[in-house]
This record gives sequence, C-alpha cells and structure tokens, in this order.
Amino acid sequence: MKLYTVDAARALLPELIPLLEQLRDAVTGLRADRASFAAAARGVSSDGSLLADPWESGEGAGRVEANGTALQNVTAELDAWGIEVKDPERGLIDFYHERDGEVVFLCFLLGEPTMSYWHTLEGGFAGRQRL
Repeated sequence: MKLYTVDAARALLPELIPLLEQLRDAVTGLRADRASFAAAARGVSSDGSLLADPWESGEGAGRVEANGTALQNVTAELDAWGIEVKDPERGLIDFYHERDGEVVFLCFLLGEPTMSYWHTLEGGFAGRQRL
C-alpha cells in the first residue's frame, strides 16, 4: 500500500483528471451500449417503433471493445499508482494517507478543484471531512 501526502496527491491531479474523465466516459459508454443491445434484443424502442440493429454493422461491438479497453487501461494505471477507484462514473477515487498515526483515505471527486477531503477507511464518501 502506497501512502500519499496531501501535496503528492494534489500534484498528481493534473495527470489523473483526464484519466478519470476517460474512465467515466468508458463506463457511461458501456452502459449506453448495454441499453442499446437490450433494446435491439427486444426489437423495439420504448415508443414501439422498430429499431435497426446497432450491432449488425459491427459498429456497436467495436465501441464496446474500445470502451472496455479504455476501462481496463485506466483502472490498471490507477491500480499501479495505488489509487482506489470508488465510483468510476462519478470519478471518485481514494488515496491511502496517514493522518495522526492512522491510515485513512484522501478522497477526490472529479469536478472538485483540488484534494480537499479525507475519510476513515470505513467511513466512505458519507464520512468525508475537510482537510
């Protein structure tokens, strides 16, 4: 387990933010593809009109593969840095950190201006406290 200082975690944010955006987009894309596939399998949209099969041309399968690859690559990179992904769709990540002799998480959510929160290992997002 790699322990991060607040400064070290903040210094990584410019590299992490594009990765978190890519992760979010891949997860969102996979969810949309799954919904498309489910609708195509039913043969009609929610308004009752017939659908063209998005998978017939191979376009859907290529998109799923690209999103799956992006998801794997980004999570592998974050894992190599010792960063835990808590919610890929929201861009929520945690860094291990030592605070007052206890190992806790520094917590970052995509869209926040900087690393500003921490929580206990069991506390989760609901237990976040300002640094």
